[in-house]
Amino acid sequence: MALVSTFELLLKSQLPKLGSAADNLSRNILQGYFLTIANVNFFEVTVSIVITFKFPIDPVNPTAQPQTLKDLLDAVDISGQNIISVNSLTPEVAPNKARLTFTLPSNSTGLLLIQPNILDEVLLNALNFEARGYVEVFLSSLSGSDTATLLLTPEHRGTFFKDINGKNLDERGLDQIAYALPVSNGGVFRLSNA
Repeated sequence: MALVSTFELLLKSQLPKLGSAADNLSRNILQGYFLTIANVNFFEVTVSIVITFKFPIDPVNPTAQPQTLKDLLDAVDISGQNIISVNSLTPEVAPNKARLTFTLPSNSTGLLLIQPNILDEVLLNALNFEARGYVEVFLSSLSGSDTATLLLTPEHRGTFFKDINGKNLDERGLDQIAYALPVSNGGVFRLSNA
């Protein structure tokens, strides 16, 4: 097992509403967590990614429905096709932990994406979603070897928008941001089942 990185998922206003002209400066953001995993071995490797989530309580509306794993969308891309899943992050051990297990062919690269479920109209219109946590990687006992070396590159990618229902691009105010997250050992992870 190895700790990979922290993360923050967002679907909310970039700045708090102040009720002043400063509100015109704020846009909304959809921010997801992207994890690129390279199998640098000459054999296939089965990995388990364990994600631990914390959903902060809204101080303005503390009785609001708390977010859950059901409010997330995830995608795994190993073969060049995103396999998007809704509600595939099932709790494991604790209600705030989820596990995804998949196999990477030898010398291949896969991508894992986790973000707020923008297909949920209620979540999208509320613009009040936030989740934080950390990611761990495990070498699965289903792997063909007891040890493996992986190269992991985590990052946040975000889409800023003004009005998602705007009739043209100017009204939508779309923009993108991406930034790498710090990892130990330069992103090289040597895992074992021992």
